[in-house]
Amino acid sequence: MNWNSVVIIICILVAAFAVWKEYTRSNKSRLGLRIIAVIAVVIALACIALPLAYHTDITKQDKNEAVLITSGFNKDSLNYYGARKLFTLDKKIKNIVPKAVALHSLSELAADSTITQLRILGDGPDEEDLLQLNHLPVIFYPQAPKNGITAISWNEKMNTGDELTIQGRFKNSSTKKVKLLLKGLSTVLDSVVIGSASTTDFQLTTTPKNSGKIVYSLVAMDGTDTLEKESLPVQIDPVKPLKVLMLTASPDFESRFLKNRLSANGYAVAIRSAISKEKYSKEFINLEQFPLDQLTPPVLGKFDVLIGDLAVLKSLRGAGAAALRQEVTQKGLGIIVRADSTLRSTSWLQHDFPSKGLAVKEPAPLPLLLQGKTGRTAKLNAGLMYIDSQNDTQPLVIDEHGHMLVGSTLAGAGKIIFTHLNNTFSWMLSGNKQDYSNLWSLLISKASRKVQVTENGNVLSAVPSVSNPVQLQLESAAAPSMIKINDIITPPQQNSLTPFEWKVGYLPQSTGWQTVKQNNGIANWWYVYKDDEWMGIRTQKKQTDTKAYIAKNTIVNNVTKHIHEKNTIAVPKIYFYVLLLMACVLLWVEAKFL
Repeated sequence: MNWNSVVIIICILVAAFAVWKEYTRSNKSRLGLRIIAVIAVVIALACIALPLAYHTDITKQDKNEAVLITSGFNKDSLNYYGARKLFTLDKKIKNIVPKAVALHSLSELAADSTITQLRILGDGPDEEDLLQLNHLPVIFYPQAPKNGITAISWNEKMNTGDELTIQGRFKNSSTKKVKLLLKGLSTVLDSVVIGSASTTDFQLTTTPKNSGKIVYSLVAMDGTDTLEKESLPVQIDPVKPLKVLMLTASPDFESRFLKNRLSANGYAVAIRSAISKEKYSKEFINLEQFPLDQLTPPVLGKFDVLIGDLAVLKSLRGAGAAALRQEVTQKGLGIIVRADSTLRSTSWLQHDFPSKGLAVKEPAPLPLLLQGKTGRTAKLNAGLMYIDSQNDTQPLVIDEHGHMLVGSTLAGAGKIIFTHLNNTFSWMLSGNKQDYSNLWSLLISKASRKVQVTENGNVLSAVPSVSNPVQLQLESAAAPSMIKINDIITPPQQNSLTPFEWKVGYLPQSTGWQTVKQNNGIANWWYVYKDDEWMGIRTQKKQTDTKAYIAKNTIVNNVTKHIHEKNTIAVPKIYFYVLLLMACVLLWVEAKFL
């Protein structure tokens, strides 16, 4: 006989004996109450001795979790997930953690119906790998970077004479200062110091002297120890000499110095200066002579930029005025308008440049700020007038008080630049050639007629490397019949929403400069980094992409598989102890006091 049967038999006999004793007692008062009490005592003892339980239907969430190990994981953390399935995409991690299953792609996890949740250890997978998870719920707690460059940007393509600007953020958790060096051709070009225990935004600048493809270095130094050494590839295109037409009311120093500067840099320049009514002196530099008395569409079409005094441009009448406006608004000719005393008489050339005067009689020379330059120029007497800011006007040059001295606005297909600076030649007289060159390079490059680009391309991958496929995005006015990457024909995929965009996937075979050509056209250059470069940026990108995946799949992550099953629940013994106590108290009170 088992335990339950023995307990039940004993309790039945005890209950029968107790009831008989109560029935044969001489005092018959409250007999029913005492019989109920003794039966309750026996039942309570039986329930305490018996393993009572009940069954119920329950619904529980199935969280059959798998673990994906990625770069940057802590090996000690694997002790917490010993019984779970371990996976990795990295062969190096497979060698470190032999029990981890090597995957070809994360689509294998998404296709496994037994896996309902994925926990990611380390920095997370690449964006392309995350797309293969097909909304599989993910848990991810990345570690914040301790040291290094966490953000970076620089102008990878520029023209000769432009300033190279590197901006970024460095996290220094150590107790020592870190020095960032910008190096080129084994020479330190700029530097900045990052304080200890701080996260600091930094900026480094230099103006390259050469053109072509150059790889600079960004080096982080802790005393004599090198913490990081990263490549900064830059493509510097030589400036194509432009054709400039200068119209002046009379010969002056400003025009003379500008003409000399342009001609010395290979520009083709034509100058027409008024001598008397409808009589002009003409000069041609690096350009064949042709009739310049009348401004006709064929004449204006020869030039990329027109630099003219406001009085001369406003004096144009009839066909000349119509030809100029048509060439600017419809064909993209740029104009640099030099302001003069005729400001009160408005024209379409100065409509977006209302001018105001300073509340002083004799202005003091002030340093200027040029768009795209971080430092200030040498002091210059800019005169009494400045441009009142408008919504459609872009400031190109301001003084230290914020007064706009040179502004730019769109005029159809072309641009109009309006300037109150008429004595920049004083910089040249004082030997300050760099500020003079920077100013006029800015104005002419902003105003020049833009050449229509029929093909363009850029790299979508944040840090292209030989260990990961690279995504390139190409833009073409016509469908590319053939795309070559490093002379290897690669099939493109057209963007369904933007017909002129094409995407190309490519697995680099080597580091350094690479080429991509569309239809055997001009090669576009792009750069492939070493696997150990920009690790901080790669880590930040992976973590950001993984967090973005989780954010987009928040609703899906909350839906888990529900499983219905029977569950056995033990009845708490406390209820029977209370019942036993109450019955015994009742019997004692009845016998003692009643």
